Amino acid sequence: MLWASLVIENIGCLWTMDGAGAHGVGAIDDAVVLIDADRVAWVGPRAALPVPDLRGVPRVDAGGRAALPGLIDCHTHALFLGDRADEFARRARGESYAQIMAAGGGIRSTMRAVRGATIEQLCDATRPRLRRMLERGVTTVELKSGYGLNVDSELAMLRAARRLGDEDGIDVVTTLLAAHAIPPEHEGDASAWIDVITKDLLPHVAREKLASACDVFVEQGAFSAEQARPLLRRARELGLAVRVHAEQLSRSGGAALAAELGARAAGHLEHITAEDVEALAKAGVVCEVLALAQVFLRGQRATPGRALVDGGCTVAVATDCNPGTAMSTDLPLAAGLAVTQCGLTAEEAIAGVTVNAARALGLIDRGVVAAGKRADLVILEGATPLDLVYRWSDARAHAVVARGRVLAPPSSLVDA
Repeated sequence: MLWASLVIENIGCLWTMDGAGAHGVGAIDDAVVLIDADRVAWVGPRAALPVPDLRGVPRVDAGGRAALPGLIDCHTHALFLGDRADEFARRARGESYAQIMAAGGGIRSTMRAVRGATIEQLCDATRPRLRRMLERGVTTVELKSGYGLNVDSELAMLRAARRLGDEDGIDVVTTLLAAHAIPPEHEGDASAWIDVITKDLLPHVAREKLASACDVFVEQGAFSAEQARPLLRRARELGLAVRVHAEQLSRSGGAALAAELGARAAGHLEHITAEDVEALAKAGVVCEVLALAQVFLRGQRATPGRALVDGGCTVAVATDCNPGTAMSTDLPLAAGLAVTQCGLTAEEAIAGVTVNAARALGLIDRGVVAAGKRADLVILEGATPLDLVYRWSDARAHAVVARGRVLAPPSSLVDA
């Protein structure tokens, strides 16, 4: 017998993102969602509601507003201390990202703020960012390490991310990105740091299950594909998925490596070629469009999102939230920019922050609104789901439901 612990009703238009109908958005008008604990029990139009009497069941009245699956930010560096506003000003005066990095700025600047920080300090700095994400409808976020750049600090970052995920809010997926930059202790010897990660850090991370994936920044001035390959292979042997930062500032072989290893996802991809697109599509690598970063950097080449989609790739969209090159928690804005800067359609961009973002994280229980899936939904302020990518900076959520509970704002819950 169908039973509900929460009813979401009076949804003007729900996009389930289940691949059905026009543009694959699975649109349902005058929709109702029945939730049993943390799962969707039933979804459909009110006229087909199988439970005629829902008196006494707590409910959320969407008031004719539009709804989507809970948003998923599948690529972020939102766990950090300090800021790099000075670098933003320096780039505006003409310095390049590479020049700033070579002068000791960039990732190493954040490293200096993160090293020695306690887990509680890392959590305290990150919670406000996660709250802002939640207010815009994000129910799952990926948090990478990569600002500690030694074994103890990288472990502290991952443990902080795990603690944040255990709290009542956004669900957190963790990624080890120790190969984010060459630490000062290994200046000029990237391979030495790769060896430390491979032999010392990775086994510890796998043993404690601190991360579900391992990522590498393949780029000139960071790590080559040849240096990244054995690390990622070892990570895969230890049960971690493979992710790659690829072709952001130059064509450095990251996309080809991601395809070769069958990576779960590759991010950035501003400098990919047609051959890269073909290889990524054939290997089933989810391609992450990070338009906020390319705009924030000023003058950066746009990721060819249209070519990726037309070439058969699955495309996700994320903020890349980080203190140096994308200081924003606004996933709807990232999706809007993916449309105007990278050539995605509005529907493709919304798929990029829901069902395809779930695929980028290897999650099969969310990203769509369907029976048996996690009960993660966002109710927008407007009447059309297109508002998510159309109303730039105004696309805050009216209500957010995560794991079957109303998290933002609590006042949206009304008794039957």
